[in-house]
Amino acid sequence: MLAIGQPDLLATQEFDRFDVDLDGNIEPTEVQQYFRRYDTNGDNEISRQEYRQEVESHHIHNQEVQRVLLRFFDEIDFNNDGVLDQSDFNKFFANADANKNNLVNENEFTTYFHQLTGGPVVGPAVG
Repeated sequence: MLAIGQPDLLATQEFDRFDVDLDGNIEPTEVQQYFRRYDTNGDNEISRQEYRQEVESHHIHNQEVQRVLLRFFDEIDFNNDGVLDQSDFNKFFANADANKNNLVNENEFTTYFHQLTGGPVVGPAVG
């Protein structure tokens, strides 16, 4: 169930998956690292299946959480070709970077993540 204004661990956990050095900001190099981690076959695209497998590898078996994360996948597939490539991630980063300082802080990420997915997930996320 989604509800605006409820605590949302999912956005925080996804932010932390991007923020490799845990400095509170996502940098372009961290977006590239995230992309490479999810591109398990190395073809420079992330298929829906690769994304789903990576989500499940984080022990995310909650159906609602999976649904939100797959919606995230669909929403950042900006050219609607069914796969994510580096240009999709670059656009995601540019859109999330509200103050255009070439860094995405947790607030910017969470705000944009919620815009894409329809709001916070109620209850604990896992992973």
